[in-house]
Amino acid sequence: MPAKILGTDNPEHIEEAARILREGGLVAFPTDTVYGVAALADPNLHSAKLQEFKGGRREPFSLHLPDVESALKFAAPLNELEEWAVKALSPRGVTVIVANGASQTGLGLRVVQDESGSRFLKLTDGPVVATSANLHAQPPLSDPDEIAHLPGLDAVLSAGVLPVRSASSVVRLVRCGLEILREGAVKQADLQTLFTQSIEFVCLGNLNRSAFAHRLLEAMQQCYGDNLATFVPAYELFSSGLIAHPQARSPESMQRAAQAFHTDLASHAPTRYTPNASAGRRLVSMGDDVRADVQAVDQSAKCWNVLDPMGGPPEDYVTTTRQVRAQVQSLLARTAMVRPNDAALEAKFDKLFSSTPGDDS
Repeated sequence: MPAKILGTDNPEHIEEAARILREGGLVAFPTDTVYGVAALADPNLHSAKLQEFKGGRREPFSLHLPDVESALKFAAPLNELEEWAVKALSPRGVTVIVANGASQTGLGLRVVQDESGSRFLKLTDGPVVATSANLHAQPPLSDPDEIAHLPGLDAVLSAGVLPVRSASSVVRLVRCGLEILREGAVKQADLQTLFTQSIEFVCLGNLNRSAFAHRLLEAMQQCYGDNLATFVPAYELFSSGLIAHPQARSPESMQRAAQAFHTDLASHAPTRYTPNASAGRRLVSMGDDVRADVQAVDQSAKCWNVLDPMGGPPEDYVTTTRQVRAQVQSLLARTAMVRPNDAALEAKFDKLFSSTPGDDS
């Protein structure tokens, strides 16, 4: 017997679909891409009934949510970059996979923008997991009459036959960017436009503190770019100094300290800080000595109190790299673990960028 079809043009039908879901049923509903099949999530944010619908094969299901606020609530706590990805991408046809729990297992988040689909999810009053409306390995169905005959469904919230559209793009957060796992409704170039932020680190001479922050994050992003074919960096990177001179070069002590973090400062050319050139970028002052100049342009700019080692002993330069590395950590996401070899890549990252300066073990 086919599932009950409920039209989205009737508010009572949307309420009935939500009731069926709350009572443990499976309900197909419209998203802004294709029809999905929803189930109320269990405490592990999974659904055995939805798994059975997909043929019994264990697979992760994404949380489908009516708005960004709900996504942030159910995925909390999120750090800054993770929260930015959810806000920037999840309402735009992108499933964002963030790290969940101590094991950092991937948790997919998708905000549904379709008006009736969003209303349905809001009325369920709980976490909802969903998958595409099709049998395993078959293309998604767009006709509610066909969807109603899928085995195991209890109801179809029908918005009529949907136009042929790509499924959502799927990305997962890594520490300083994201990896595209499936390019769907939003293409890679658009993902980069939506996600990648411009950031500028500012100190006095752009030789030590800001130069190292810039080049360290650059090396970190390059590490993922070398190992992930569809990596999108979190940051477009810049650094500058209030009194920077383009012919100056980082002191040898600073270059040696940076090399312990596999970061090259030998070729870094200082850039003079100019407020007009910095417009539209997130600004980070590297100490109280430049805070006022930076916050005059951006009152919300972060201030990192990092030691200025210029003219000091070699150990001061080591201290500076350690302090910058600790501050950079505040910008990084947690990697959402989705593959067996992810642990090896994360261990490689740690070895490159978290080693104790001077320790080659």
